[in-house]
Amino acid sequence: MRLEEGTKNYGNHKRRGHRVDEKVSRLVTFDKGTGADQAAFFLHPEPRIFIPHGEDISLETNYEIHQKLKNEMHAPFAEWQIIPLSSRPERVRAIGAVYWQGRLIDSSDDALIKCVVGEDWIVQRTSSGDLKIALYINSYHHFLPDSAPIDLK
Repeated sequence: MRLEEGTKNYGNHKRRGHRVDEKVSRLVTFDKGTGADQAAFFLHPEPRIFIPHGEDISLETNYEIHQKLKNEMHAPFAEWQIIPLSSRPERVRAIGAVYWQGRLIDSSDDALIKCVVGEDWIVQRTSSGDLKIALYINSYHHFLPDSAPIDLK
């Protein structure tokens, strides 16, 4: 399958790539999936979330962070940019931003965390046709001026 901009296959991959984002977001923020649950979406064993402006984290650490939160929401800002990288293996780079909000479990209702998170992923289609994240980078966390504070460590 070729991944060239403007082709039918590219369009299908783009929609599927976005579904991967929605599935990961739902698992982490609503279902509170464990690190092992999250790993099912990744290509390589022992995946990490790379955070250039901070400490890279394991999926188990990501799980622990989200266990401290309630009323989480992720919403994409716009359509993600999909850049074909290769056809063998079939890979794309997916770049986007999501608005993320939530509250610490024991915080007051007015202590809302509000953040724009940069997402930069390499997504690969496996031989079975599944899409897996080969590389996951949170390129930035921009907290809104009225955001409640959070320590992500």
